Amino acid sequence: MRPAALVLALALLAPALRADGLSDLRAALQRLPATQPVKATVDCQIWNRTVKDKQPKIIQGQIQVKVEDGPAGLKLAWDKAELEHIQAAAKTKDDGPKQALDALGAGQAGELLDASRDLTETLDGARIQEDRPDTWQGHPARRLSLALDPKGMDASDRKHIKSYSRILTIWMGADGTPLAVQDQEDLKGSFFFIGFEAHNKSLRSFARSGDRLVTVHEESQNSGSGAGQQGEQKTVMDLKF
Repeated sequence: MRPAALVLALALLAPALRADGLSDLRAALQRLPATQPVKATVDCQIWNRTVKDKQPKIIQGQIQVKVEDGPAGLKLAWDKAELEHIQAAAKTKDDGPKQALDALGAGQAGELLDASRDLTETLDGARIQEDRPDTWQGHPARRLSLALDPKGMDASDRKHIKSYSRILTIWMGADGTPLAVQDQEDLKGSFFFIGFEAHNKSLRSFARSGDRLVTVHEESQNSGSGAGQQGEQKTVMDLKF
């Protein structure tokens, strides 16, 4: 084969020889089994706005939780001052600290300290839409966009859905390890001629802690409307070692 033809053939074969981004991502997640212990403090801030009968109501609050995961399992702890603050706020009908406490429960804490497991479960049934070079925070990265189908819906639920879209955008390092994930979900439907819609968007950035992938920062925004009511919620969580 002439050299020019050989170069052309290799160029055509390169995409086929290269592993797809989803396979590289799954392989990287398998290398992060989260067996080593970790301790951290999570700062959680919430902001909620609801509108009922054209009357808006805003609730906001903040709380810090100490989290730990290891051989003994997952542990959450609150300083006595934090708990006293929640109790004092409740007496003045300030629900903000209590809602912040509810937002950072055991399930959420587990996802923060073991992002690999949570992301692996999310990838079930994912379809690649885009796989290309990009940057993340000024450094070279690989950008992978995936389409996901709705989960947890049976046939009776699906018949009420008019449109649904969920796109997962993942920035990965050279070895496939996730650096950040953006999750955008949009849904519209109707139930007994009453329209409803929901929009959820989150952005998570990650770091390594031993053999763990941990979420060090997460911002989420959720909004929805239906039956004459509207609501939106913003949550910010920061994890510090």
